Amino acid sequence: MKVSESLGRDLLRLVVWYPLRLVVERLPPRTGLALLARLGRLHAALAGRRGGRADRLRRAAGTVAPGLDEAAKKDQMVAAYETHYVNQLSIFVFPRLTRDNRPSVLTIEGIEHLDAALAAGQGVVLPIGHFGPTQLPLAALGLLGYPMLQIGFLSDAGLSFIGRHVAFRLRRIYESRIPAAIVPPGPGTRRAVEHLRAGGVVMTTADDGPGQVPFGRHADFDFPGGSLSAPLGPAKLALATGAALCPTFLGPGRDAPFRLTIEAPLEVPAVSDKNAAGRAMTKDFLDRYAARVAAMPGWWHGLEDHVFPLTTRHIRD
Repeated sequence: MKVSESLGRDLLRLVVWYPLRLVVERLPPRTGLALLARLGRLHAALAGRRGGRADRLRRAAGTVAPGLDEAAKKDQMVAAYETHYVNQLSIFVFPRLTRDNRPSVLTIEGIEHLDAALAAGQGVVLPIGHFGPTQLPLAALGLLGYPMLQIGFLSDAGLSFIGRHVAFRLRRIYESRIPAAIVPPGPGTRRAVEHLRAGGVVMTTADDGPGQVPFGRHADFDFPGGSLSAPLGPAKLALATGAALCPTFLGPGRDAPFRLTIEAPLEVPAVSDKNAAGRAMTKDFLDRYAARVAAMPGWWHGLEDHVFPLTTRHIRD
């Protein structure tokens, strides 16, 4: 969910990054995440007018998942606001996240696939979608002692003075406390390659975030709601280094609000053309990801822009 700059947004930033941040970072992680989700539900209730973002999110959910009835579309609209708040502000929770309390917010399935590849001396690429709180798995795996590196995009381009000097500045401070290295796409790729060849773990998003400048080679793939341009980088990174490419997904948990699933490594296609192999492995990941997006479109950060591209609408929310 991409938002536009305004005086009202700056005032909200000051509330979020000072009193709210100071409260949330003192709460137990599960309570802090629940408070952020509640703020998302409040925003959804206040944004319920027709013709605005809430209406677009309802219609977008119906396009991505045509089987939803009106009540389910509304649920997904509310989930989109919850996801936005939890994803953007979960860094307030990370300073209190420990190995002991991590299971209260995130359970992990399939960790044996990660352990097996590392034990065999392989690096591991964990592609993950912009779906739910995407940095929570990075913080959790780093706390567990895995040698994590994230290829992540963080930019202050287009932000207001308050946006640059409050939100962006503080976000960089909080992200620096995550027990993982974070490098930018493009210039950070060389470091990611070295990290994988040394037996490390690279987590990188496998779809572009809202408003994010596309980096690297992309290709178009069938996806719920229409064709999706997705980066081939995660697969090409694995192929170039001999690393395992383990599809990684967030979803709702049973005993915790979130569950991370790490799947077995994707098979490398028996073709000599690495570009063709990378495209096939990317398609394999996206086919699995598409099923999750269609089941819970409100968790997908790209939902609104996918159905209503910025070039075809006027942003006023």
